[in-house]
Amino acid sequence: MNKFLMRKIGFSLIAVLMTVLITFTHAVAQELPFYWDYINVNIDVQTNGDMLITETQKYVFKSDHSNQRYRYIRLDKVDEIKDVTVEENNQIIPSETGIENHQFWIRWQHPLKAPETHIFVLKYRLIGGLQINNDNTQVSWKAIFADRQAPVQAAKVQVQLPEAVSGKVLEFKNFGTAATARQVNQKTFEFVANQPIQPQENLEVQITFPSNILNITKPNWQQGNFWDIISFLFRIIMMILLAPLAIVIGLFILMVVVQIVFFIIQYIAMMIVMAIMIISSITGK
Repeated sequence: MNKFLMRKIGFSLIAVLMTVLITFTHAVAQELPFYWDYINVNIDVQTNGDMLITETQKYVFKSDHSNQRYRYIRLDKVDEIKDVTVEENNQIIPSETGIENHQFWIRWQHPLKAPETHIFVLKYRLIGGLQINNDNTQVSWKAIFADRQAPVQAAKVQVQLPEAVSGKVLEFKNFGTAATARQVNQKTFEFVANQPIQPQENLEVQITFPSNILNITKPNWQQGNFWDIISFLFRIIMMILLAPLAIVIGLFILMVVVQIVFFIIQYIAMMIVMAIMIISSITGK
């Protein structure tokens, strides 16, 4: 009995060790061959409401990997993105842009012979990026994006406002990853992440100032697209018009189902009566 117990314990330990080994091997195999040493973002707000964005991204490649890089930017709070450039070593390198699934993408390629590092500087203009809420206007931007598979070890975001807004900021704060926010001067604000930013986490900055300073009209994404409104109204009208028809069809289906159920019940009752009559006739004989 003791030998059997010891053998069972031994097999269990081997199974546990094999599971741990397989899990560890899988984790090592799944480890990404790169990470971001840092991402620094500069947001320069223009008097017309445009925002000039400069992203400095330092990649650290630990082993061989694809030499094609992407940057995806959601378009839900932006009218347009233009004037895109990608630089490395103060030289503009070829890049492509496009829109897919309501996201603006930037794509570029570069030589890669790991292990090595690359520092890319992305520049683009956001049109309609400011959020205007009646009396207040906000710079609200997820500067460190969450759509990543690798961590960012360090991050800093700096926002520069127009001279007209100098000293008139009502509030500045950040969301997402914990960060230290400070006012550098009357029109410059800085947000520094307190810890590495893991995949699927972001750092969003928000600065609020009175709307009557720059007098910018609401961007299109806040006003709503004309054809979106027409499409919405058309769906509402169709729902109102089709509702009575749907009720009539529903009642007709209900009546048919009730009749079928009633027919089935009648048929079963008739079969039971016939069975009773047959049994009675046989028993009577």
